[in-house]
Amino acid sequence: MPKHLLLIDDDALLVHSLAYTLEQAGYRTTTAGSAWEGLASIEQDPPDLILLDIGLPDMDGLSMLRRIQKDRETPVIFLTARRRELDELLGLELGAEDYITKPFSEDILLARIKTVLRRSERLEMPSPAGALIVAGDLTINPAAHTVTCAGRLVELGPKGFDLLRVLALNSGQVMSVNELLEQVWGAEYVGEPQVVYVHIRWLREKLEEDPSQPRRILTIHGVGYKLAP
Repeated sequence: MPKHLLLIDDDALLVHSLAYTLEQAGYRTTTAGSAWEGLASIEQDPPDLILLDIGLPDMDGLSMLRRIQKDRETPVIFLTARRRELDELLGLELGAEDYITKPFSEDILLARIKTVLRRSERLEMPSPAGALIVAGDLTINPAAHTVTCAGRLVELGPKGFDLLRVLALNSGQVMSVNELLEQVWGAEYVGEPQVVYVHIRWLREKLEEDPSQPRRILTIHGVGYKLAP
């Protein structure tokens, strides 16, 4: 059965063109021209993945993402034309699986969709029992998707969780930005370091006593990052 994608964007020309491309790629595609139309479509015919424009006229993408996440865990890829807004989005780490900036190559978007769907399928598979990751006073439970730091529960979105998990699995070792991109986002993201920078900043805000003077997630200048438990 083909995966069902929901495209929510008020640019009618883009929607028509992109829907055709997605259907030609083998996806069942539903479209909506507004946030409210998209929310109604989600209720009537739940998608496997949502392509969501941030700048919708009736509701901004952040507010819509919050509404979606209240009831379901459908992966979302943001579509945005604004770099400044993008940085804010990633810093907030509200839970979107990915983003792509307009104008974009349809081949790149299709590759991102495949990556996010594969990741979503892996998350739905049962994890081995007892596969805890412990790094000092940091404990990560992949099966329950929980993180505790010094006994305190820390809430992380999907990408923040995956990034911390990779750093913890390599605790004490320096990970280059490209290694983190490959292992957390996929090889097609190599060369886009900004996505790592903003997620590292966000993790520090969650885990460090003083994010401006980090003691857990260290920057090794010219090399990358490492988790120091």
